[in-house]
Amino acid sequence: MVSHSFLTAKPDILLVDDNRENLRLLSTMLSDCGYKVRKAINGSLALRAIAAVKPDLILLDINMPDYNGYEVCLKVKADSQTEDIPIIFISALDEVLDKVKAFEVGGIDYITKPFEMQEVLVRVKTHLTISQQQKQLISHQKKLAERNSQLQLLLTTTKAISEASDFDAALKVTLCQVCEKIGWDFGEFWLPNSPATVFELGKGWYASHPRFQEFRRESKTLTFATQKEFLREICYNRQPCWLTDVSLEPGDVFQRNQIASNVGLKACLGVPILFDNQVLAILLFLKQEASKPEIQIIELVTSLATQLSAFIIRKRSESALRDSQAQLAAMAANIPGCVYRGVVHPNGKMKLLYISQGEHELSGLNPKEAMRERAKLLETIPPDSKAHFYEALKAAAASHKPITQEYPITAPNGEVKWVRNSARYSLMDNGDVVVDGVAIDISDCLRRSFSSDVAVQEHLRLLEEAIAASSQEDNQST
Repeated sequence: MVSHSFLTAKPDILLVDDNRENLRLLSTMLSDCGYKVRKAINGSLALRAIAAVKPDLILLDINMPDYNGYEVCLKVKADSQTEDIPIIFISALDEVLDKVKAFEVGGIDYITKPFEMQEVLVRVKTHLTISQQQKQLISHQKKLAERNSQLQLLLTTTKAISEASDFDAALKVTLCQVCEKIGWDFGEFWLPNSPATVFELGKGWYASHPRFQEFRRESKTLTFATQKEFLREICYNRQPCWLTDVSLEPGDVFQRNQIASNVGLKACLGVPILFDNQVLAILLFLKQEASKPEIQIIELVTSLATQLSAFIIRKRSESALRDSQAQLAAMAANIPGCVYRGVVHPNGKMKLLYISQGEHELSGLNPKEAMRERAKLLETIPPDSKAHFYEALKAAAASHKPITQEYPITAPNGEVKWVRNSARYSLMDNGDVVVDGVAIDISDCLRRSFSSDVAVQEHLRLLEEAIAASSQEDNQST
């Protein structure tokens, strides 16, 4: 006996022969080997049996009433639903032309009667194995194609999300991309309040057919009060939820069941967008066919929901950064001199992250130009002062201690100024050293100090002269 443990389910074999003795013999032999066997005594019955339940293999006689074996084979191979069924001809016709014709119409093998039972079993097993492997290969290729398509969708949608101007635009592009790429017919999103008692219908939506506009229009006036309602359930569990056919759900689970039934929408998938463990929005997709949960689709849309959450985080960070920069710019505008921020990387390279508008007044350079071309900023420092400037800067960055430097600069118009640069250093987790500082023009202070020194010296000179003159007068009077 031949073992068939290589098959996960009992193979279904259809025997077609007008000879009842052949049918009985083959049926007994194959049943004893663990196969499920069905029998047909002519071509018409065979075609009905194939249409009712698709067999895994057909053993087909040639000479039969009504349809002969060749005609049955041609009809089976002409149908896209049955063309992949392997057909083995078993016939008393042993001419070469008969065998050639059997292969021409789509047969995969030919056994001549009277047959050897062991030969039939070996060939049946071989072709069932080949057929099973082909099905597995096709299924694997299909899954790979679907996976590739889903990855392309994920990449395309992620890129579109990152380029969106705001949250609503990002949600809308997600709805359109998902529906168009995976074949769903309707997409919308809902925005819940904090306790998930009120849901606002989002502006963005997608519909593959104009008749779904009715579903959209009727949805705008709804409120959701029941604890079992689909959207509230998603909010409470913070997990995706799939309904096989919303038109069959009770009204307290899917309130729009009748509207969905009227327009022909059935399967439904809802996925929450989470931020700080709170549901910010719920993506909702529907399609015209009833469908059981598909894990890959749920995982795909959940990944996109994660991208949307990251988008929100990024947009909020960008907004906070803009507010912070605006506050810094407002403060810097009221501080004399130039406020700046830079970074020194572990490899010694430096980069300016921010320079206030005071740089233009200080050095004559445009702040954006100074950030973009740091060399122009350094060129304002005279060569004989530049080496000392660099050494002091590197030492301070290495020790993370505050530093104050005074050095001359030469503006593009040739004006020479003295600058006092005070900076503080902060070590980041990645090894970068952030430098925050302010540079001010101290030229006037130095000039006043110099003038004061000259006045003192002149006063001392006059005093000395007065003392000397007094001494001479004393000597003469004596």
